[in-house]
Amino acid sequence: MKSEVITVGNNETLIAQALELAEKYVYEAGIDGKMSVHLNLLTEEILCMVRAMVGEFSARFWIEDTEREFRINVDAVAEVDKEKKKELLSVSSSGKNVANKGLMAKIGAFFSDCVDNYDMVMEYTSSADNYGYVYTAGMPASSMTSTDMWTLSAYRNAVSRDRESKDEAKEAWDELEKSVIANMADDVIVGVKDNHVTLTVVKKK
Repeated sequence: MKSEVITVGNNETLIAQALELAEKYVYEAGIDGKMSVHLNLLTEEILCMVRAMVGEFSARFWIEDTEREFRINVDAVAEVDKEKKKELLSVSSSGKNVANKGLMAKIGAFFSDCVDNYDMVMEYTSSADNYGYVYTAGMPASSMTSTDMWTLSAYRNAVSRDRESKDEAKEAWDELEKSVIANMADDVIVGVKDNHVTLTVVKKK
């Protein structure tokens, strides 16, 4: 089953429509109990991320399921503007948006960066692991492909591996333990294909 595909952005009316779509999907699919609660909460987390993104933003939103899992999707068209990205990053002396606290804020920043300029993001992924900036952790650039850039499962594994030896990893692990999406979702995938950036939250049945 697949829901209607609607537009979302940092607009309260669009956010409300997406929440209603999720509730309608859960009802029409006959989902109840803990699964219905989890799907609605995961949708709220994703839409809070969308609401927090800076500037004009528009993406497609829908929910679908396969035989084994549910998928909550946000799909945006990427822009190509290196000068814009350099200008935004120059605000921070480190060249990174260090104000993003919490896992969803960091995933949202990554998603937004991909939308702004995918090529620039790929330059940053070649740097050493830095658990404060979500897309440089968990998956080295050499293992990334154009359709699977970052996953929560790979990030979690990398943070778990290093949490006893690196302060950054310990801090990231603490964030994971407190995160609604990290505790309820089976995976989160941020992928790029052609000029589309897609955020997919996976919840197994």
